[in-house]
Amino acid sequence: MEVIFSIALIILVIAVTTDILLAYVVYRSDSKSATNRIFIFLSIALPPWLAAMYIGTNPAFATIGLLVSRATLFLATPVNVAFFLFAHTFPGSLICLSKKHLIFLFALAALVMVVGLSPYAFTAAETINGVQRVVAGPGLLLFGLVSVGLNIGAIYFFAKKYRQAIGEEREQIRLVVWGITIMFGLIIATIFVPVLLFQDTRFVILAPLYVAVFLAVTAYAIVRHQLFNLKVIATRALTVVLSIVLFSRLVVAQSFNEQVIAAFVFVVAVILGVLLARSVQREVEQREKLEALAKQLQEANTKLEDLSRFKTQLLSIASHQIRSPLAAIKGFASLLLDGSYGPLGGPKISETIEKLRHSANELIDLINNLLDLRKVEEGRMDYQMAKTDLGEIVGATVDSLRSLATNKKLEFTYMKPPTPLFVNADAQKLQQVIQNLIDNSIKYTPTGFVHVELFEKDNAGVMFSVSDSGLGMPAELIPHLFEEEFVRDERVKKEILGTGLGLYIAKKIIEAHGGKIWAESKGQGKGATFFVALQRAV
Repeated sequence: MEVIFSIALIILVIAVTTDILLAYVVYRSDSKSATNRIFIFLSIALPPWLAAMYIGTNPAFATIGLLVSRATLFLATPVNVAFFLFAHTFPGSLICLSKKHLIFLFALAALVMVVGLSPYAFTAAETINGVQRVVAGPGLLLFGLVSVGLNIGAIYFFAKKYRQAIGEEREQIRLVVWGITIMFGLIIATIFVPVLLFQDTRFVILAPLYVAVFLAVTAYAIVRHQLFNLKVIATRALTVVLSIVLFSRLVVAQSFNEQVIAAFVFVVAVILGVLLARSVQREVEQREKLEALAKQLQEANTKLEDLSRFKTQLLSIASHQIRSPLAAIKGFASLLLDGSYGPLGGPKISETIEKLRHSANELIDLINNLLDLRKVEEGRMDYQMAKTDLGEIVGATVDSLRSLATNKKLEFTYMKPPTPLFVNADAQKLQQVIQNLIDNSIKYTPTGFVHVELFEKDNAGVMFSVSDSGLGMPAELIPHLFEEEFVRDERVKKEILGTGLGLYIAKKIIEAHGGKIWAESKGQGKGATFFVALQRAV
């Protein structure tokens, strides 16, 4: 019998330790939630009740057995009330029971607690064959009715919520219902019915084990998104259990040698257990920090995506709204220069209007680049592929830009291929690339030459190049020219207007044609050469 109660004591300590640790985890998860607070109250009410049941059934405390048995009913009532409130509230953050019903519930609980301590609950206690038995009185019926009623009510609320719940909440309730079913099924079958009908208390010592199962499942349901905390709980609980078992071996050791070995093993196990618990705690804290950081990054990413969408919408609206009046300005300037409205009255006026038209052209090109950038980023750039003579595109572009080179007194040459070179391309998009490359060479070449060449390569490819004697580029800048938007040489930003979008868009267009684009330069002040390679059309 002593062995049985020693085992019962170990079970009790394990259950109480687990209870306290789980209550702590639930408290940390959300101390303001009504569900969590009721669970903590339930966890506080359980240990005294479990301890009273252990003492009340232990023959070593036979002299106070009757008093303790009554105290068991007294302490069980708050447990039943807390369980009922938990079921009615879970998993909400507020208590939904009305104030009137709360007052009635607490008043009924107070009555049952008073009756539980009175002689009406248990009339006598006796020890037979080492087992302590109590004689039930009429007051036990009241306790039984109220307790069973509260438990049935709790199960009803859980079942009702389970039917109405969806997703994560439904899974939480399902876990709790399983824990309740296991706990109260075992309590009613092995404790309440034997005590009520046969005054048999042999299985009362197992109550802490039943309760521990319920608490573990319920805590898991409450903090199921904080599973690492449960990992810490499991490690600490295992350490406590192992320590208790090893300490019990130390107590029952028969010889000095056994005591020394048991003591050594106990100390080593405790030290290793503490180190293991700390290691797990550090791991948990690191993972929690990583989860918090990941959450912050996700929120920041969401904000950036929102800002990107807003930028895109704003860019689209502004670009379309600005392009229309600029087109009108350019049109009227052309009409004035053509003499559609009569003589302008002098070269100064003609020069000014020409500058006005040129500025309008530059702004329109900028807006077109911005719109193309938006299309590229969204993957909406539309291509109309057809067999196209690249020589015609390059020739037309060279002719349209020749005046710019002439105005700067540059040596501007174009080496034409002897035969047409056909490629599968969107002629308009490809002309945009060619024009951008030649225009850049003219723009960044103060003096010297700009040389354009188109030729066949390896009987399968077509190569376009434009080389100049201009400002050149530092080696570290070249890799970024085509990979990032708004990239320009810092030396010339104040002197030469530009956005750094042209080459970025050009690369996207050439890649869509299955070709390659790149640049070479021997350094600053030594000019540069830009290349485009495309597959020849069959």
